[in-house]
Amino acid sequence: MWIQRFKPSNSHGATQLSSSISTLLQEFHSHYSTKSTQNHQISKPNFMVDYLVNSLGFSQDQAFSASTQVRHLKSTKNPESVVDFFKQCGLNETQIRNIVCFSPKILTTSVDKTLEPKFRVFKDLGLSGSGLEKLAKQTPYFSSNRLLANVDYLRKLLDNDEKVIKVLCKSWWLLSANFAQKLSANMLVLKKYGLPNKKIEVLLLSNPGCLLQSSEWLESTINKVGPVLGIPRDSPRFFDGIEMVGSLSKSTLEMKFAIFRSFGWSDSEIITLVRALPFCMRRSEAKIKVSLNFFMNELGYSALYLSTHPKLLVYSLEKRVIPRNKVLEILKEKTILKNNFSLCSIVALSEVKFVKDFVVPYREFVPNLYEAYINGTGYKELNPLTCSL
Repeated sequence: MWIQRFKPSNSHGATQLSSSISTLLQEFHSHYSTKSTQNHQISKPNFMVDYLVNSLGFSQDQAFSASTQVRHLKSTKNPESVVDFFKQCGLNETQIRNIVCFSPKILTTSVDKTLEPKFRVFKDLGLSGSGLEKLAKQTPYFSSNRLLANVDYLRKLLDNDEKVIKVLCKSWWLLSANFAQKLSANMLVLKKYGLPNKKIEVLLLSNPGCLLQSSEWLESTINKVGPVLGIPRDSPRFFDGIEMVGSLSKSTLEMKFAIFRSFGWSDSEIITLVRALPFCMRRSEAKIKVSLNFFMNELGYSALYLSTHPKLLVYSLEKRVIPRNKVLEILKEKTILKNNFSLCSIVALSEVKFVKDFVVPYREFVPNLYEAYINGTGYKELNPLTCSL
């Protein structure tokens, strides 16, 4: 140590050394004590973190993340006015927390100038609950004038506020766009190909994103439906085909077709399936494989049968098909069914209808059948007394 090597020659030197060491230690202590205090102050939650945690039930991490986007706020005055406004609009704490989590900067907006005009439009439409929450999240990203213009146009086009709400909720990410300009251009394209207004409305309600793309994109998509999916223009499923081609790339569709071929399907059987129910192609590659393995390798269904009964491939295996198939097998083994029901007809029934017709009546013959089915599917809210009515 350097202190050990420094040897004073007299007592006066020793006194100076002692004084120097004391001063050095004080400076050392002062330096690290200040740094420690600074670190403590930095790590201490700021007032916005405390507000979000205590007022909206944020976790510490959520609150800190949100607070970094509103650093310029000097008090909670504006956030409090925004939250109070949301409560007055009927949003609960969970919905408000979701809105603020999604867009923390909404806490900096003016209630009178920004939020109130937009929510007036929402209220006039009858929006509430999750629909109101979904659109409220986007309020920082579109103007009141644009929202009002879009709503007015859609009201004239659809003549039904419920339909307007459906379109807005499905295309919230395009609320800043000019609906009138984009939709008008694309409706002309659809009419050019002989598609009637009623069908255009169906497409707008189911997938407004398709009609809010460029007219060039839409026309190109229409011309791909026949070659890619084999669906003719006069087919009632042609609009579904537009959605499929518009939302899935050609390479993705080819990968899915390849899966069917790997299970022995011919191209004609794939086309039959797609023409009957294009939405089969919306399922992921993994789910398609699992479904085909179950129906073909475990139940022994042929590709020809599945291609003409496409709905079998869109139902949930775990929550619907497998549990109902098990119930059907048990009832057939015990020979207590009056008719020879097919799995296809069984899985198409609503949950209440299935339990009422195929579970409740046989509870005495098959102990624990109801309990096993409900536990297996997760539909614990079903009431056997209601189902027996």
